[in-house]
Amino acid sequence: MGSTKRRGLNLYGQVPAWFDNRGPQSDVVISTRIRVARNLEGRKFPARASSKEKQKIFNEIASVIKSVPQKLFCDQFELVNFGRLRKLEQQFLIEERIVSADLLRGEGERGVACDSSRRINIMINEEDHLRIQGMDSGFHSFDIWEILDLLDDYIGGHLKFAYNERLGFLTACPTNSGTGLRVSYLLHLPGLVLTKAVDAVLQGASQMGISTRGFFGEHSEVVGNFFQLSNQATMGAGEREFIDSTAKVIHEVISHERKSRERLMTDAPLELSDKVFRSLGILTNARTLSFTEFLNLTSALRIGVECGIYDGLTVEEINKMITVCMPAHLHIHRSLEEAQNDLDVSRADLVRDLLTKKKRRKRTPGL
Repeated sequence: MGSTKRRGLNLYGQVPAWFDNRGPQSDVVISTRIRVARNLEGRKFPARASSKEKQKIFNEIASVIKSVPQKLFCDQFELVNFGRLRKLEQQFLIEERIVSADLLRGEGERGVACDSSRRINIMINEEDHLRIQGMDSGFHSFDIWEILDLLDDYIGGHLKFAYNERLGFLTACPTNSGTGLRVSYLLHLPGLVLTKAVDAVLQGASQMGISTRGFFGEHSEVVGNFFQLSNQATMGAGEREFIDSTAKVIHEVISHERKSRERLMTDAPLELSDKVFRSLGILTNARTLSFTEFLNLTSALRIGVECGIYDGLTVEEINKMITVCMPAHLHIHRSLEEAQNDLDVSRADLVRDLLTKKKRRKRTPGL
């Protein structure tokens, strides 16, 4: 994949760390992401800065990131100039959640630095000068924050951040000011959706200061029963208080989801089993699959595996299948042209191939 491959960022076929199903409570919580927004004092926000100003900001921040000592972080950052990548390479990094879609829409010098595991990413010249984020599989909070806090302190010790005694850290969007912190949990909630309880649960979470987005975060739709829940407030408390209060709400959502799954298994086991195996039948035989339809079908397989209805795949294998079937990943895998029809047909071909091979291996152990 061109330049991202040369920089070591294109680990095609490897599931990102945030999607590897190894974290705590990953039957419901797919991943945890924490990020902080920071800006340099006396500099215009990226949307207002000239090309020359963006280049100076980029070089200044990049220089500090390159100097982060390994004894502090135990890894080296790879720095990618986003503007020099092809659109397909940019989209690949969005699907990996290494960068946001806002970085794609930006102009001028901008980029991202990330560690080898893709758990820690630092975006430069997105909406803010700096977006430092950490991600991992399952339900985490303070362990990710410990790493980000160290990085934030190190970078802030070498660059002067825009800060106001009353308002806290100043950000391009006022809703991020204060701590500049956003903690987001990607949840899989098929039980709540199938029992028609999801609206009430999410409304309750909203009243507790939690916002809801889709699989790819802001501006994305909810598909495959994936919901991204995040804190709304960033001002009026400290980072640890926001992380703790958000985690308490997520605990409640997890409890509701597990109770809904138990209810389905008790009250409607045949209907749930039928949904799982109908989805498997479509995935095994479809000749065209949009990514939205694919996510909805694999959501049924996932709950089938987690409820002990279907044992033909593991959750890890489902996650890998989802990863390689994302649009940019699939383009790269199949070396496709940009035609959407080709993409949907190729996705169906790949899924049939993966499921058929899995079935053959199960029937013939040792092959």
